[in-house]
Amino acid sequence: MQWRGSGFVVLGWWYLVAGLAAAGVFVIAFLDVRWGGRIMAAAFFVGALIRLVARPARRAGGLNVRSRGLDVAILLALGLGVLVASATVNLRADGPDRTQVSRSSR
Repeated sequence: MQWRGSGFVVLGWWYLVAGLAAAGVFVIAFLDVRWGGRIMAAAFFVGALIRLVARPARRAGGLNVRSRGLDVAILLALGLGVLVASATVNLRADGPDRTQVSRSSR
């Protein structure tokens, strides 16, 4: 779909990455934190892959912000960070209560 003079062509692949990230936020909010994090991380990894292989650079659309190497490195770091954060989040509410001092520690 080529609409001359519109932002649709300019952003291109960015819509895919943004849509996947939005789906991840939706899953985090309403379904499961870990699966939502995986979906968001996948969105960043897909963005990094698109930015890496899109030739010429203008084909990457809205993912083309800085130099190719820096864009890929930032997207990979974001994806890895979201993946690690969602994998290590503590979802159990039955852990020890750290707000009270127990008698054994007095």
